[in-house]
Amino acid sequence: MFNRRFLIFIILWVVTIGVLWWNWSNSGGESLFAWQSGVSTARYSQNLNGSWNSFSSLRQAWTTESERSQGKNNQSFLTKGSSIELPSSERFSVATKRFQIPGEWSSRTMLLTLNGVQGHVNVYLNGITSSQKIGEFEGSGGADELEILPKAFRYGEDNILLVELTGSSEQRATLLGSAWPRSGFIKGDIRLDAVVETTLMMPKINVEWQDTTAQITVTTNVLHRGFAQEGPWTVFGVISDGSAGLAEQTLTVPAQESSDRQPVTLTFSLPNARHWTMEDPYLYQLHLTVTNSKGDLDDLSLPLGLRTMSLESGKWKLNGQFIKINGDALTPQEEYRLRNSGELESFLVSERQKGKNLIYFIGQLPDEIWLQTADKIGIGLWAELPVELIPSQRLPQADVFQTVISEKNLHPSLWAWTLGKGLNSDGLAQTYFQHAEIIAQPNLAFALTLSPAFNTGLAEEQGITIERTKIQGTWGEVSLETSPEKSVLWTKESIVAEVWAVLMIFLAWMNIRSASWRYKEIGELKPKRRLRSAWLWNGSLFLARMGMLAGLITSGLFRIPIHANPWFSHLWPGIQLLQGQSPWLLWAMFFGLLVLLKLLQIGVVVPHLPDNPHEIGLINWLERRFRWAVFVAIAWALLPWGIPFYVPVLGYILLVVLFLPFRIRDIHRIGGRYRPFLWVPGILCTSLLVWASFYCADWLYLWKMLQPMAEPIIQSIRSIL
Repeated sequence: MFNRRFLIFIILWVVTIGVLWWNWSNSGGESLFAWQSGVSTARYSQNLNGSWNSFSSLRQAWTTESERSQGKNNQSFLTKGSSIELPSSERFSVATKRFQIPGEWSSRTMLLTLNGVQGHVNVYLNGITSSQKIGEFEGSGGADELEILPKAFRYGEDNILLVELTGSSEQRATLLGSAWPRSGFIKGDIRLDAVVETTLMMPKINVEWQDTTAQITVTTNVLHRGFAQEGPWTVFGVISDGSAGLAEQTLTVPAQESSDRQPVTLTFSLPNARHWTMEDPYLYQLHLTVTNSKGDLDDLSLPLGLRTMSLESGKWKLNGQFIKINGDALTPQEEYRLRNSGELESFLVSERQKGKNLIYFIGQLPDEIWLQTADKIGIGLWAELPVELIPSQRLPQADVFQTVISEKNLHPSLWAWTLGKGLNSDGLAQTYFQHAEIIAQPNLAFALTLSPAFNTGLAEEQGITIERTKIQGTWGEVSLETSPEKSVLWTKESIVAEVWAVLMIFLAWMNIRSASWRYKEIGELKPKRRLRSAWLWNGSLFLARMGMLAGLITSGLFRIPIHANPWFSHLWPGIQLLQGQSPWLLWAMFFGLLVLLKLLQIGVVVPHLPDNPHEIGLINWLERRFRWAVFVAIAWALLPWGIPFYVPVLGYILLVVLFLPFRIRDIHRIGGRYRPFLWVPGILCTSLLVWASFYCADWLYLWKMLQPMAEPIIQSIRSIL
């Protein structure tokens, strides 16, 4: 089996894989503008946004960056990596940043904050061993902090920060999801803060109204980051209109042993308070400060908008007044474009001028820059939690989103949350929705379903059915005005298919004209001219058939309709990544793989056939039973003329089955058995079944989802009958 031809095909296939890897496209993203929340004047801060280096592995990243920090910049093209701007919509596996720390920071604890992370993160500093690992977390699009001790840094020289990203838990948990691609995003602000031992955490704010007086409850935590407890601490809060303080409160927090986190609640009464409205998006300023007797100080400052939001009789009420929602949905691609071009504010202004009062973020959480701009302009935002098309057994606990929801709910422009999309209606899903609804308060909570028949466990008006380009209810509608992306197609496929059909017609005709030959002639050492000619045309037809099959596989890959529904088009990054590659290289890869599998099958079969025939000769002899493939090639060429894609695919499968008895009879006539021909296909099918067995929950989910969706169709058929 391992003769010269087989080795040549292996080498050619490996070269094809190498060329595909060399030309692999990660569909480069766009750099994104970002802002930070909770501005502090007491913290030393270093912005880490901007230019980073991207690598395929931790080892490659650390080796290359270590050499560069020593002045060695002569890395080869295989190890030098590439440049990437962060924050960005571009996926990456490992990103590195070299920076220096001022000496005056050496007495403070450092906080590394990464906003807008999507993926599982491992962070290393000045090395990649376990002792140099700063921490890890699962990013869901909010702000995540990692504490770094001062001794971990090098002062007066380069520090190397390494961020490794793998697929997010949502990517793995979604329907037929996987850990590939092993990469992720950082779409928000990245910064390093030097803080004192005791700091304030981002607060949670609750507003209650008594006539025109607003009772504002601010709940936060005083976090102690060191062993020395220099208490007691004084927490001071003030609400101002930007020029003068309107309400303030001071609390004393005593020291407690073995407690690194102490809750603090401040209550403010604000008479004649102004509502945040769409017409008058008024913002107060909340400033919090914590100090101790040693003079250590930490503070937070953030805008504060006062408004109420409720759902009554299926309609939205803002500040006690019903509003009709007229919103636009924003796809991730459009969001990237607006943040990259700096048109974000002008976009929101134009939406208000068009009469729109809400922007729906599909498949993502709005970054701080969106929230702060919407707060200022006076337009509502509707965000989604990353819980979409997930089998109930893999649903996350709603508590994991508590921090990010509290963080986003600080903004008056955030009105509603989609708690989940396309979930089942069983008890597990209903329990998740009920718990998530509590966490989303005081903002509105909804569940998007694929059919009105699904029971979410929430109030009826909180269940919304997804339509093609909009969602709607008695409260109004949100439409996707921008045209949804069409499936990526193999642009030259029609030309390729036509040329290939002509080629196969020619080869089939030459095969018919060539001399017929028998099994016993396979082993002839000096075949006659007519036999050599027949072998040539048989072998050419075999290669053409493999090319046709590879073309159909490539065509099918590019026809997967991941963009058919814009509400779910972002869920399968692996397919998007494959569709971003060169179809010619994918075609060549599939062609080589199919040829190698056929050679492997024949190599397994040969010892079990009489006279131990030559592998290539046996392939040529068998090919005479596949001349009908020319009709499949013609059907492939007719796809642009309205022939459905499934016609050539199902036609090929049907013809293989129809001609199977003839192939079995041929093998029996020469004294062999057909069973060895089934070993390689059997192993492949078994492997496929084993893979499918790992997704039992997904198949059960699909079955349960399709039942209520198909019920109206079944009822219609029954009524007709």
